[in-house]
Amino acid sequence: NHLSQMQAMTSTSWLFAVVDRIAASAAAVPWRLFKSLPDGQARLVGQHVIKDLWASVNPFYTRHEFIETSVQHFELTGEIWWLIVRNGSGKPVELWNIRPDRIRPVPSSKDFVAGYIYKIGNVEIPLQRTDVIFIRRPSPLDPYRGIGTVQSMMVDLGAESMAASFTRNFFTNGAMPGGILQFDEG
Repeated sequence: NHLSQMQAMTSTSWLFAVVDRIAASAAAVPWRLFKSLPDGQARLVGQHVIKDLWASVNPFYTRHEFIETSVQHFELTGEIWWLIVRNGSGKPVELWNIRPDRIRPVPSSKDFVAGYIYKIGNVEIPLQRTDVIFIRRPSPLDPYRGIGTVQSMMVDLGAESMAASFTRNFFTNGAMPGGILQFDEG
């Protein structure tokens, strides 16, 4: 599940190092906005509402933190979820990361996705399709969700965690074997 995939980063040092390096590198990229021209060329855009939003995604996250969190989610679960907050006139004014374990698509036979449900605790908040940006590494099993690299490693990560616990307990107990072997002299 998505929660255990994200928690794996906090308990496996090499996984933390890998995901952190990828996320920090992606966040360090200088972002620019280009406009496609009819002749196939592209022109760098100076002022634009999207550039302003990208420069200051919300009052609590820097753009760097926002991108790092997004990439962490992507590497661990194969999904990035962003909530768009709009002002009274409908202009996007904030972007927020949504934890993949707290959101689910609402399937629709007509539109594929009718909307989304964001759940925190026991509270379920319906979200409109137009207020959510969903980026995913497509899952071969679920057309509504993504698949993370960590998902394929969960058994190995569990075994590594158990081996680390065994080793820690072995040394905590004075590195002594847990029993005595006795042989009859014969």
